[in-house]
Amino acid sequence: MNLKKQWLDWHNKLGWWALAGILIWATSGISHPMMAWFGPSAAKFFPPSVSLEASELGKLPALLADGEKVSGARVVKLVPSVGAPLLQVTHSETEPRRYYDLDSGREVLDGDLHQARWLAAYYSGRPADEIADVQVQTQFDNTYPSVNRLLPVYRIRFEGDDGLTLFVHTETAALASMTDSTKTLMQSVFRQLHTFAWLDDLEYGRLILIGLLMLTLFAFAATGLALVFALKHRKIKDGKRRYHRLLGYVLWLPLLGWSASGFYHLLQSSLVESVQGLRLGEAGEYRNLNTDFAWVNALDGRAINSLSLIRGAEGMPMYRVGLAPAQSAAPGNRNQRFDGRPSEAGSLFVDARSGQLLTEFGDREQAQLLAARLAGIRPEDIAGMSLVTRYGPGYDFRNKRLPVWQVDVANDDKTMLFVDPVTGVLVDQSRGVDRVESLSFSLLHKWSHLTPFTGRQVRDYLIVATLLVLIGSSVIGGVMLAGRRKKAVRKSRSASTGPMPAPATQ
Repeated sequence: MNLKKQWLDWHNKLGWWALAGILIWATSGISHPMMAWFGPSAAKFFPPSVSLEASELGKLPALLADGEKVSGARVVKLVPSVGAPLLQVTHSETEPRRYYDLDSGREVLDGDLHQARWLAAYYSGRPADEIADVQVQTQFDNTYPSVNRLLPVYRIRFEGDDGLTLFVHTETAALASMTDSTKTLMQSVFRQLHTFAWLDDLEYGRLILIGLLMLTLFAFAATGLALVFALKHRKIKDGKRRYHRLLGYVLWLPLLGWSASGFYHLLQSSLVESVQGLRLGEAGEYRNLNTDFAWVNALDGRAINSLSLIRGAEGMPMYRVGLAPAQSAAPGNRNQRFDGRPSEAGSLFVDARSGQLLTEFGDREQAQLLAARLAGIRPEDIAGMSLVTRYGPGYDFRNKRLPVWQVDVANDDKTMLFVDPVTGVLVDQSRGVDRVESLSFSLLHKWSHLTPFTGRQVRDYLIVATLLVLIGSSVIGGVMLAGRRKKAVRKSRSASTGPMPAPATQ
């Protein structure tokens, strides 16, 4: 048997399994961009911003100087809220955040709940009195899968037949996710058929089953590619065979890319232990703070975009003051949220005990301190640093936080840390092995390299069109396999019965 014959035999043997895999994954894969196309759209795509004049700080100095209110806090900052900005105090990842009025200094009762409801109304464009139900969600599920990253969140459902539900993260004032009954259905189809979520409790069973199907698709695409280039070009009379072969020239590369990157992604997610991402800073000791905000004179009338109380070197309390851009950014659109946009035009740091402006300390130095504190690395272990003001392949938009500093660590894992100087939080981290897999998945599975040229929407159209053509080609191949099987059965029956015997003669 020659090599071409072997390739053809293997291509046919794998055909039915490949057809099943393609129908399952291609159909469910189409549901992913459809969630973005037909799912609910937010009225606002970026978090609300606060812009204060120095004279509007009110009684904030005395409020911050009250050790009972901020003692042991891990994040202390000004946040926009209904009516006027509030002081938000976070003590842990799981406990509700506390809020204080800047003028009166009084705590807002059920402040985190009220903040979540206000954010839900802000992002949805619907009035808060249409909210039907509010729950705190501490685990991922089918409606709010782990790809969203942020926990805990408030799950807020609005009245109406559409089942509009928002997931709000109050610490970042972020819309973590948004869904309705249609998107929830499509998301369920995607998770059950694309990632086999029905086998989540049997991880190794899921790994083996998906792995075998992925390897089958890869081998099927590889043998199809070999046949495309090995068989001589000739005019094929059978229309099904002719179209199947022509489509093979187009589809072999996408199918190889999807199956190889999907298999790699499966192995990485199942067998390689992930690193912890979001982590709050350590509790600070915020006592004996200076109540004189004379340093605001250094702002020269510029508006304050953010103000937070953070820990500096040796636990020294500091104010980090973010300066608002000279002009407010134009309203974002649905796709712009994947890129992000700058939220401030510079910052300054103030010693919170002496009230002195720190002219030789900035975000870079704070990012170094955070990297050392949160990851236990020394300054000499830092290989490089850079400011991240846009989302991209290395720092995903699902983190919902900009700007951040990227700190490259000179270790065997080639770790990258992403720290938020505004709040002292470790937002995300990745290793070299994580970035290689992420790059593979981004290029071969999601076709992200096309986005700069086509935009996200046209890229998704191309993926869906390719998947539809792949399904069509697979169905044609299935019809051809069925035809071959019928011919083989008829030939076998004919051979078993043999020729009719001659009639007997007298």
